[in-house]
Amino acid sequence: MAGGLALVVACAIAITLANSPVAQGYEDFFHPLHAFISEGLMSIFFFLVGLEIKREFLEGELRKPRVALLPVIAALGGMILPAFIYWAFNHQLISSNGWAIPMPTDIALSLGALALLGSRIDTSLKIFLLTLAIADDLGSIIVLGVFYSEGISPIRIASTIGAVGLAWIIPLGKKLPISKLIDLIHPWTSFLIIPIFVLANVGIVIESSSLGSVLSSPVAKGIIIGRVVGKIVGITLFAYIAVKLRIAVLPRSLNFKEISGAGALAGMGLTVSLFIADLATNDSQMLTEVKVGLIIAAIISALLGLVILRKYSVAQD
Repeated sequence: MAGGLALVVACAIAITLANSPVAQGYEDFFHPLHAFISEGLMSIFFFLVGLEIKREFLEGELRKPRVALLPVIAALGGMILPAFIYWAFNHQLISSNGWAIPMPTDIALSLGALALLGSRIDTSLKIFLLTLAIADDLGSIIVLGVFYSEGISPIRIASTIGAVGLAWIIPLGKKLPISKLIDLIHPWTSFLIIPIFVLANVGIVIESSSLGSVLSSPVAKGIIIGRVVGKIVGITLFAYIAVKLRIAVLPRSLNFKEISGAGALAGMGLTVSLFIADLATNDSQMLTEVKVGLIIAAIISALLGLVILRKYSVAQD
């Protein structure tokens, strides 16, 4: 929850600075640091993502295929439908290259929002959302490597795919267990690296005269509808199909209304989505539309998810 709060605070500061008298100084400060932040600092974030995925496969829910299949299949639906919705709005435009932007789920934001409900939430729902977000991260990394590696610098490839790959091959044992290494790195990414990345990338100038046109743009609509509607429908539908076809098992303490609430929270995405947007385009107008869309989608998704889970989720004794 603390990591999600730090991300939200950084986002608020970035937007405030971008719309303040010091806006030019804010832009001038971060502009020369952009490559260092995106290709240097963010490599540590992707290394941590790789470690978290590795831990789930070695020690967590992903080592039990029958149990892991439900959130993994749900995550697949939560990636496919948002991407399709975005493409439907942008398929005849240059912006169609950003089809993967609505796909990623932000672990810190989604789990932070879930934590607001406290003891009302059963452990199985937390595990479902965490495993879904981990599977989502893995899928997003694969998408980055397959569809967005062409034309980007070797340094950028090394900072993303290379960092994740390093996490998988680095030898870890009793002297340095994977959980301990994650615990060492996590505070640095949550409270320093991600906030700095957000400060450098989320600052947008909000003008009431142009806000309407930004929100009505195919990019913003594709992201907002893709994330708010696509995530909840894709995750819930794929989970339902997986259970009905007996591919996966629904835990006794979990129901599909709770899964729909988790699906809504999965619509909160910022960090990896911004990273993909930076690879997909260098058009400043499109990037503004992306940022506005992601922020609006995150707010709506959080409110929708909390309302659903507050009404339908009751922790088991």
